[in-house]
Amino acid sequence: MKEFLKDFVMGLIYSLTGIGIALPIVWADFSGTANMTLVPFSSINALVTLGVLLTYTSTFGQYGVRDFFVCVLIAFLFHIGRLSVYLENEDKRFRVFFLTMGFTKKEYVTTYLLKRSTKRNLSSVLICWGLFTAVLVLNRVSPSHELSKLILGLLLTILGFTSSLLDRKE
Repeated sequence: MKEFLKDFVMGLIYSLTGIGIALPIVWADFSGTANMTLVPFSSINALVTLGVLLTYTSTFGQYGVRDFFVCVLIAFLFHIGRLSVYLENEDKRFRVFFLTMGFTKKEYVTTYLLKRSTKRNLSSVLICWGLFTAVLVLNRVSPSHELSKLILGLLLTILGFTSSLLDRKE
């Protein structure tokens, strides 16, 4: 039970740290403060995240300092992928209307988008937390099936990227 609670808390820490890093970057990009594109990150979905997590943890482990940083990076990529998909689907006409009313891009982001995306961000944290907890508990419950988890992880990663590329707008 103690190990399960450790995995549960570590999943939450990874998820919260990932979104804590992703949110300022995404909002800086969308408000015009930073000049970057987030479109390539939109192909990172839950299947890709689960596959990469299974592949990494079955190959390298999950409780070292290096593993902490890699898991935070995976969580960051998951959150930035979900946020970039959300921003790609945002209504451009309403944005233009909002900006023609005299508001700046930063005001649009803080007064409109930030409030509308709160539920989506909370959902993203919960999904990421669930993915991390499931993988960490799975590795603890079945430590002797590394090859199976590695193959499953690679397969899930390929399926995730393929599905996101097929769902992409043209």
